[in-house]
Amino acid sequence: MSSSIRILSSSDVDKVLASLSPDLALSSQSNVFKHFSNPLPSLSNEGTCDPIQTPHRITISSESSTMLFMPSRAPTGGDTRTTSIKIVSVPTMSDGGLPATTMVMDESTGRVRAVVNARKLTALRNACGSALFLRLFPNPTPPTHLILFGSGAQSHSHAILFLRLYPSLNNITFIIRSSTARSQSVLSDLSAQFPDVNITSSIHRTNDSEGLDEVVGKGDIIVTATSSTTPLFNSTKTTPKTGARVILIGSYKPTMHEIDRELVQGAGVVVDSVEACMREAGELIDSDLGRDDLVELGSCLDEEKGEEYKRRVEERTERGNGVIVFKSVGLGIQDVAITSLVLDQAEKMGLGNVIENYD
Repeated sequence: MSSSIRILSSSDVDKVLASLSPDLALSSQSNVFKHFSNPLPSLSNEGTCDPIQTPHRITISSESSTMLFMPSRAPTGGDTRTTSIKIVSVPTMSDGGLPATTMVMDESTGRVRAVVNARKLTALRNACGSALFLRLFPNPTPPTHLILFGSGAQSHSHAILFLRLYPSLNNITFIIRSSTARSQSVLSDLSAQFPDVNITSSIHRTNDSEGLDEVVGKGDIIVTATSSTTPLFNSTKTTPKTGARVILIGSYKPTMHEIDRELVQGAGVVVDSVEACMREAGELIDSDLGRDDLVELGSCLDEEKGEEYKRRVEERTERGNGVIVFKSVGLGIQDVAITSLVLDQAEKMGLGNVIENYD
């Protein structure tokens, strides 16, 4: 029996994303987060085939790059289960972003169903996770100022999604260490899409740069998307406002720290995965928090017990500094969900290059 595969290039993915409903993307991510933290009995009666499978990523290093292989399986609507593997390359010397591709499998035949360019999908699924967090833990008043550390794809995607979801945002500030062609391109793109929003950059080379505390103090939502090994700001000097939401996207190793331990210790803390964050998130590891101090996003999304988990976060926040932190190291099941959604939309739109009789 012959089979075909569909190949979606970056331009194909762009066409899908241009018309993709944010609510549809959020719904797909909410579904996998809920199943990750709260596996349903009805999904467990499948013999040895767990519907949620997300083994730790495999790393292969060469002289010029590090390659990350991330296989996962997750429910993607109804009784459908989808298996995929995302491959991300981290070049040693490159400022052109991170090449990424996701291969989607056909579970019924074991053959490859599609190959999808994933450069923008990683950033989108992370932004969706952050948006779900903000829906569960909204600012006390409608947010007006978004602060982003970094100007890469993660910050760009967060800015676009948040501006679409929160009309109250009228100020966006990118905190960067130097002005580059990439940062200027991001600001130009956002300014063109959202001409009524004040979008600026603020250059600060160190975490105690003059004026940094004033900028950070204005943020209702603060997103950090860097690979910094030292805190981006000193929370004893630069204290986020009460009610601020701080979203940590960048760190994925114990040696990385985007905020300091004082801020973490006084905040309510939500994570995508307790196990993964306790192993990989340097900010949380160095803050001496126990597992009971962390609450998973998927637990808060649960229809039955979600309010109980949310209260745990809010009580810790009220006892501390009034800030809620969301830490995401990224889960492979998020890639399964967003890629499956984009692939389904692409098939409906007739996009991609279909190779017949591949196997």
